[in-house]
Amino acid sequence: MRRLSRLMALWAALVFGFAVAAPELAAASPDAKIDQQIRPCFGLLIQPNLSHGCKVSYAKPRPCARGYYRSRGRCVIGNGSGGYGPGGGRYVQREINCDYAYPGQVSDTLARLYDGDTITLTSTNGGACVESLNITQSVTIVVRGYQASPGRPILVAPADQPCIKIAPGVQYVVLEGLSIESRRGGSASCIVGRATEIALKDVSVRYDGDASAFDIGDSRIELSGAVFIGRTRSAVVKATGTIMASDVEIAATAIGGAFETSGDSRLRDIRIVRLGDWTGSSRTRNSAGFVISGMNRQQLVTIDGLYVDGFSRGVYIGGGDETTLLRPVVRDSDWAVSVENANLRMNGGELEAVDVGLYVASGVAYASNNKVVGVMRSGIYADAGGQIRAVDNRIYARKDGCKALVSGFFDGELTCRPWFEAPELYRTPRDRARLDFDTYWPAAPIGPAPMAANVPADLSDAAATGLAGGPPQQGGAPK
Repeated sequence: MRRLSRLMALWAALVFGFAVAAPELAAASPDAKIDQQIRPCFGLLIQPNLSHGCKVSYAKPRPCARGYYRSRGRCVIGNGSGGYGPGGGRYVQREINCDYAYPGQVSDTLARLYDGDTITLTSTNGGACVESLNITQSVTIVVRGYQASPGRPILVAPADQPCIKIAPGVQYVVLEGLSIESRRGGSASCIVGRATEIALKDVSVRYDGDASAFDIGDSRIELSGAVFIGRTRSAVVKATGTIMASDVEIAATAIGGAFETSGDSRLRDIRIVRLGDWTGSSRTRNSAGFVISGMNRQQLVTIDGLYVDGFSRGVYIGGGDETTLLRPVVRDSDWAVSVENANLRMNGGELEAVDVGLYVASGVAYASNNKVVGVMRSGIYADAGGQIRAVDNRIYARKDGCKALVSGFFDGELTCRPWFEAPELYRTPRDRARLDFDTYWPAAPIGPAPMAANVPADLSDAAATGLAGGPPQQGGAPK
């Protein structure tokens, strides 16, 4: 009995202790505590800090440094729109305002873009991005809310550095609407690259240096609505490869465009004008407007609507299977069209030259329905190695200037020399009216301007004054 009474007393003590401890255990339960805290706060988001009723305290994050913004709790560079790029998940800014861009910002963005991505440049207050772009993957660069105008480029290259350098093997590069400037280019070209595909649409490039404004080799090149203005002894535009060009304007001081095609190419509405910076110097006496050479024997090059003004050698064709010149206009030249080791077909041309209109050193030239104005030596001339097949061509030569001179009451002695021996500066009044590198800008609208269709039978007076093709040019594309 005593053992039983002890067991009963122990059981009663255990039951009483559990009853007393149960509320304390319930109060100490985490689920019970959370339930007690959030029961009055239904409808609110659950937050870890609910110790003061239903109030939620937020920890203020530290502000990001200038040029950075907060994304997913981290400070990352930039403040534009876009997505996440390959640079470790960082936010890639695809639109850059050049009014506030720091030096190198466009290059930093290009390095973090996907292959084939697009970057947009803006400039609301006329600011420019000052840097040299190094492109190592396919990219498209466009503008938004920006219109090119004189003295307002959107991309400016540092001194002695290229504006845009394209690495060999890049699949394609597209530039649209940009105005690019390099005023101290030195030995670096503005746009340079090899073995790529590049397209320029409504792009203007102003270059002052020793190289070229556009130097692309062994590539597929597409130019549309592009303008190149260069003060350099080299060719302003140098292109090698398959070339498709339309509505292109080149303003040069010595050599306009030098092309070497490696496949069938088509060029349409190309306008090349000489600037007046070096008029009268030896550089302009050896100048050339349009040069195409080094072609192979399995290609056809078609050039329609070419306009060349103010160069000693207007058009030079050297090498190649067949080149077709349709409706070319050459003004104010010494030798309008020269052919060497090439087959040329020229139809409907208007050539103004002092020495020779069409000169064939070697090769074959087929000329029909062309007008040659103002020549003093020969309208169409072939050397021993050249052949010319000509039909329906008209030649308007100058009269002998020395025999036509009169002295009036002057009884002194005068020395008369042929007109082509005069200094370049005095050869034609148009030279004194040419715009220089700093003031030249394409006139709007840009369009081809052939010479007068109906040439009078006697152009001796107009040719002697250098106005056979019209009044002096006032800048931009001819009107």
